Order: sequence, then C-alpha cells, then structure tokens
Amino acid sequence: MVRPKPQENARPVWIQRLRLKALALVVAIGLVAIGAISVFAIPAIPALSVAVAVVAVALNQIGHRLAHPTCYGCGSDISGNTPGVYGVVCPKCGTINQTLPPKHAKPGDEPAPGGDEPRNA
Repeated sequence: MVRPKPQENARPVWIQRLRLKALALVVAIGLVAIGAISVFAIPAIPALSVAVAVVAVALNQIGHRLAHPTCYGCGSDISGNTPGVYGVVCPKCGTINQTLPPKHAKPGDEPAPGGDEPRNA
C-alpha cells in the first residue's frame, strides 16, 4: 500500500475561512452598532447589548457545524468513517482528524485490546 506524502505546509483552509467569517461578523456588527448609536442618537447600552446578543447567536450558528465530526481540512462530514490508530482519515482530502473518545468512556479508561469498548484500569 502506498501512503500519500503529507504536505509540509498543510493548513486547515476550511477552519481559517470559518474564523475569518466569524471575525468579519463581529467587526461588522460592532461597526453597525456604533454607527446606529452615532447617527440615530440611541442609548448606547441597549444598542450594544443587542449587538452582543446578535454576535452570540451568529457565532453559535457558525460553531454548530463543528459539533458534528467534521474534517478540519475541507469541512466534509466524516461521521461514517471508522477511526484508525491516529484518528479518522478524510476520504476527500486525506487529512487525519483527531477523534473524541466514546461518550460512555470515563477519563482514565483504556481501550480493550482488539475492541473499541473501553475497559476500567
């Protein structure tokens, strides 16, 4: 079996775009709030509290996609793939993604030899 050569400067482009989108959203809502305060002479505290609430909801929607098993390199869904020794390999881009332990596993549990179920130490 031929292993693909890992890229030297591989960057998670999808995550960087997600961070950039979140930063642009925060800056845009902040500028709109400051502009509304200065143009319409509305009280600052209610306007800023609405802006903070909008930012919180928007960032929650952006981060919601990361709650599911998602490839860090391209953003595709990797929930159906079986994890290997080092994690799940994305079938589209080949990025190795770290997997989380099963929800029923406790910290300190070790995986049983030859199986996916954890055993108590």
